[in-house]
Amino acid sequence: MGERSQYQRIIGPGFLALCTPRIRRAYEYWDSKRRGRSMPSRADIDPNEIRDLLPGIILIDVTHNPLHLAYRLVGTDEVEARGYDPTGKDVKEHVFAVTPEFGLETYSLAAERGVVVYDQEPWAAPNPRLCEVGSVVMPLSSDGKTVNKLMAFCDYRWAK
Repeated sequence: MGERSQYQRIIGPGFLALCTPRIRRAYEYWDSKRRGRSMPSRADIDPNEIRDLLPGIILIDVTHNPLHLAYRLVGTDEVEARGYDPTGKDVKEHVFAVTPEFGLETYSLAAERGVVVYDQEPWAAPNPRLCEVGSVVMPLSSDGKTVNKLMAFCDYRWAK
């Protein structure tokens, strides 16, 4: 996919000391919508409240037994980095990460455990104008227990 550099995965909010301000904002928005629950629902997320983050937002539908992930919405930064729009496609076949295995593991951890997963992955995307600096994957649940969607935010640095 791209050239691998320093890869780091952190489960839970311990990443806040090292992430970019935009990743922090995405997490803090998600966290504010929990309101005492382990995770918010998709209905709690209002795109109008995070307009500045929408280009980096990815929504993934999650079903279990067996685990299946499908892209519901992919932001314009992510589409530009990939060179195509995977909306509606199977994540397993279209995962975009340092390696497909790392990307699938990140999504699986968030979906199966209901945890926030931060990946610090400075790597050159196939689009030479972009370099991903990190991402956060946050679970969503309509019943408060079972993850049925993931909300991810990927932050890119644009080449000058």
